[in-house]
Amino acid sequence: MTLVGDPQATVGREFIYGGPQPECRPCKVKAACLNQEKGRRYRILKAREVVHPCLLNGATARVVEVEPVAPECSLPVRSAMDGSVVTYDGLVCSNAACRHFRLCHPVGIARGTRLKVLGSGPEMDCPLGYEIVTARVAYAD
Repeated sequence: MTLVGDPQATVGREFIYGGPQPECRPCKVKAACLNQEKGRRYRILKAREVVHPCLLNGATARVVEVEPVAPECSLPVRSAMDGSVVTYDGLVCSNAACRHFRLCHPVGIARGTRLKVLGSGPEMDCPLGYEIVTARVAYAD
């Protein structure tokens, strides 16, 4: 459980936890709010009726139940075996115009993150020649 701004407390909404902010230091419920892992993506499963004043947004924050959810990404063909646990290395590529850029630079998966491969798709056509596939993954930690 955690807290999010009341307008953002929608079931199914995803967010990436950015870490504590200076405005949060004096907050009385910060332990309940700042309990995720920085840089990870989370999905709201349930919004509760409980709200608290929020010093960060100047309004209220709602208690929500969340689950970590890793976005789809690209992985090397050799390591994308269903059920395997891999350490995400990412690719060295700055071609933001590539149609696969978001899969190769997924927001919510940092380099060094351990992932469990849930399934993989066909090999992708990489302009740089990387042998990669799309992969559905979950955080392994």
